[in-house]
Amino acid sequence: MAFLKRWKTKWELKSLTFDELFNVIVEVVTKQLDDVEKEDVTLGANLVIDYEADSVDVVAMLLYLEDMFKNASQTTRTVVPTDKLGQIGLVEDIFDIIYEVLLGIEEKMETFVKIEPDFDALEKRQKIGELYPNAKA
Repeated sequence: MAFLKRWKTKWELKSLTFDELFNVIVEVVTKQLDDVEKEDVTLGANLVIDYEADSVDVVAMLLYLEDMFKNASQTTRTVVPTDKLGQIGLVEDIFDIIYEVLLGIEEKMETFVKIEPDFDALEKRQKIGELYPNAKA
């Protein structure tokens, strides 16, 4: 099953603009991948080839996004699906997943409430996947 990438033809998300959501993705990618600079993050970048990410990094990024949007829904906990984990290759794929999650939340709202990313939650989160976070390579 391929990613929908509906946002490429019509932006339907009301809470965040394309640039705002992309900024969230940039923050998440650079939080997990120390060697990646914000200005180097592009939608077309291959996580493995361009950024040397592994599956733990990808899972961590999805968990960060889940944490940042945990309060997006007033009725349920925000859950970022991991069933497409093996298909994630590009930054664009992560963007698509969170776009679809947020769009789904908005569509279920009886009264629209703007969804805000919680950057503080990301900042407080310890980087995932480090066995010895204080060790210097």
